[in-house]
Amino acid sequence: MLGVAVRDLDLDLDAFAGPFDLLLTLVLKEELELVDVEVAGVIVAFLERVAERAPLDLEACGEFLVLVSALLELKARELFPDEEVEELDPEEAAEELAERLAAYRRFRVAAAWLDDRLAA
Repeated sequence: MLGVAVRDLDLDLDAFAGPFDLLLTLVLKEELELVDVEVAGVIVAFLERVAERAPLDLEACGEFLVLVSALLELKARELFPDEEVEELDPEEAAEELAERLAAYRRFRVAAAWLDDRLAA
């Protein structure tokens, strides 16, 4: 199946141009201000990439949703600095993101198992 490589998604935004993976790295290392990044542009780029491919790669879509929701959460934290929120250093943020992806993968495996059981 031709998949959409989420991390290799090329972006051309006002504040950033390059692969999505590099955007994540720069944001987590705090080398790029997330407030300047248009998350909507990231989403549009992904949707355009998905529209070019058939069939729909649900695994890539799920991974993208996990990653973009983490970006939105980080951006919301930056936009509302008065909120009492535990600050994460870049390494902790990267670990939290990795944990979210791992949890997503566990749920995906469980869903596939349930689907197999229902089909049998």
